[in-house]
Amino acid sequence: MLTDAELLRRYTADRVEDAFAELVRRHLNLVYFAALRQLGDDSAAAQDVAQSVFIDLARKARSLSHREVLASWLYTSTRFAATKARRARARRIKHEREAEIMRTQDENPDSATQWENLRPLIDEVVHELPATDRAAVLLRFFEQRPFAEI
Repeated sequence: MLTDAELLRRYTADRVEDAFAELVRRHLNLVYFAALRQLGDDSAAAQDVAQSVFIDLARKARSLSHREVLASWLYTSTRFAATKARRARARRIKHEREAEIMRTQDENPDSATQWENLRPLIDEVVHELPATDRAAVLLRFFEQRPFAEI
């Protein structure tokens, strides 16, 4: 049986797709179930993470071909990808909540109620902007500078 390093070398040097397929077969359970545990049993997200990890492996195969065993790299890569997926899910949920607040405000035209619902979100949303966008918003709307000056 070939080692992980030999399979990676065959994949990178000779473009033997079967060598990469063997690596995936060999390590799929490790990656998938680690992702599943880290993502709270969300199987769709775990599948996405596993796919992402193996795409990274294919992209970095040449630089990893010196490793006799890939399990540690795959586990660490899975951890990073799962963390990224959790952050993306949290951002999506947050944006969905904000959209729901905005939708309900559109249905209720009471401006005082709208302001009370939006007030806690303003600083958070402005803070999340890229630095140049944040500066433009602050100058235009908080310091009342003309658009041409910004």
